[in-house]
Amino acid sequence: MAASAGHRFDTTLRASRRAGWLIGVDEAGRGPWAGPLVVAAVRLGSNVPIELLAARDSKLLSPSRRETLCVAIRARAAAVSVAWAHPREIERTDILAATLAAMRRAVRRAASGVPARRCLVVVDGNRRIPELSLEQLTVVGGDRLSLAVSCASIVAKVVRDLWMSRLDRRYPGYGLARHKGYGTAIHREALLRLGPASVHRRTFSPVRQLILA
Repeated sequence: MAASAGHRFDTTLRASRRAGWLIGVDEAGRGPWAGPLVVAAVRLGSNVPIELLAARDSKLLSPSRRETLCVAIRARAAAVSVAWAHPREIERTDILAATLAAMRRAVRRAASGVPARRCLVVVDGNRRIPELSLEQLTVVGGDRLSLAVSCASIVAKVVRDLWMSRLDRRYPGYGLARHKGYGTAIHREALLRLGPASVHRRTFSPVRQLILA
């Protein structure tokens, strides 16, 4: 299989920054009204396993393709780390702070055991991770440009979708397995009928509006 555009991007970036390892980091679940935010960090070296070259932005892949690639990434990447921010943590701070804190936890685990000076963290978006000693680069649209970030986006999405399916069994009636906690008409109707559950983010509208009503 020929090198993907994402692999070429990473190769150029690795050479320009003299980084032996790239750690791609991305999240899934910033916008939903319910469930956790999930962050994944994936560390890749210069010798990327051929199975991972097909990775793309998770939003461009079918669920079955994401799941297949997720298995390959978790088996073949140099390191894969996942971190969560649950609804209560999101409520205590805000979604941005909770996202960055989860990113920091995931990246530190993914970088464990390798020299910090040899790592470059590639963050999807325009926000640097605070209190992180590793060199980092923010890339808007990184999940489409960087193979390492694409891999992270796939892992984060698959892990969160699986978690939402489990939560659907624990909190029946909301349709969590179907809409994954996002603000759909079905979810809104269930909230009006059942009220918020502990899985809901109480600071997110319309959950907050129902609590205050």
